[in-house]
Amino acid sequence: MAMTGTTKAEESSLPESATITIRERQPDPRGEVEVTPKGGRIHFQNEDAVEYALRFWKTGMEQTSGIDILLPAGGCVTVAIKKDDEFAYSVNVIGADGSIVANGRGGGPIKN
Repeated sequence: MAMTGTTKAEESSLPESATITIRERQPDPRGEVEVTPKGGRIHFQNEDAVEYALRFWKTGMEQTSGIDILLPAGGCVTVAIKKDDEFAYSVNVIGADGSIVANGRGGGPIKN
């Protein structure tokens, strides 16, 4: 499919990457974050002294259908977003046994 000049301009104006900072279990920014579909990256930076599980799920699906990724205390995780991807996410507290003991704040969608 041919791209219009407007579509090309919109895609080229999107950033290649964006950072979502986690402080006190709160994502910032919390709303929509969009990056370029050409290799766009979302970085999750944890500024807390505890690790979290980031749960990602497709927009419009149940949260329980998602996957969990460990976000280490003081660490960073990067997620690649391919063309037409759109995910919601939540920041969850992990128990000593690795289970999620408290659902945290959500955000998103993250998309391209």
